[in-house]
Amino acid sequence: MESIAIRNLKFAHTIPKPLQILDGVNLFLEKGDIVCITGKSGEGKSSLLRVIAGLDKAASGSISLFGEPVKPSDWTALSMAQKGVGFVFQNDALLSDLTVKDNIAVPLRYHKMGTDEEIEQKVNRALLLMLASGFADEYPYSLSLGMRKRVAIARSWALDTKILLLDEPTAGLDKNSRVNLLSLIDNLRELYKTTIVMVISDLQVARDLNSKISFLIDKKLTKPMHFDEIKESDDPRLRAMAS
Repeated sequence: MESIAIRNLKFAHTIPKPLQILDGVNLFLEKGDIVCITGKSGEGKSSLLRVIAGLDKAASGSISLFGEPVKPSDWTALSMAQKGVGFVFQNDALLSDLTVKDNIAVPLRYHKMGTDEEIEQKVNRALLLMLASGFADEYPYSLSLGMRKRVAIARSWALDTKILLLDEPTAGLDKNSRVNLLSLIDNLRELYKTTIVMVISDLQVARDLNSKISFLIDKKLTKPMHFDEIKESDDPRLRAMAS
């Protein structure tokens, strides 16, 4: 069964003037799949994630989760989060005045996802999975960029997330931090069959994950392919991007 199916998705900015961003995007992923979405700057990659997550409203198109169509009225950030779709912002969006463990606990408490004891268990499990248990009582300002990104992912995953949307999770990281973070992200897929959609700028990220890559070109997504397949593609635009 497909964990996510997006058909003919269209999205446009209306301010300061109408501008078509996505025009007929299709994306189909099975449980535990991972795909990296890339393309030129300004093509709408982050907008695509925001629309999927319900943070921005699609002009038209449909989305199904785990075989169940999502009603347009339910395609909102709150409803999608409740359905198991998690979003991690590029800037991590941690609350500076809360400790790491409280940052992770806040959305769990907001959504009333268990007793205090159950929430604590969810927080500890997420911290352990992202190798951040030793920083549970620290504040975001005292953490490295790589660790803040781990905490942001832990916060989203703790919400029983089954589909994780990551916007440039490795941006600004050095090589060692990037490799470590990608290893932890891959664990989510391997251990928990989390479906992952990740926006990237560097194709090396997809190669490190052995992930398929889909390019956002002319407001549409190309068919997901592995790096070596892209290099042999009949489309010169794809070959150029993989060179």
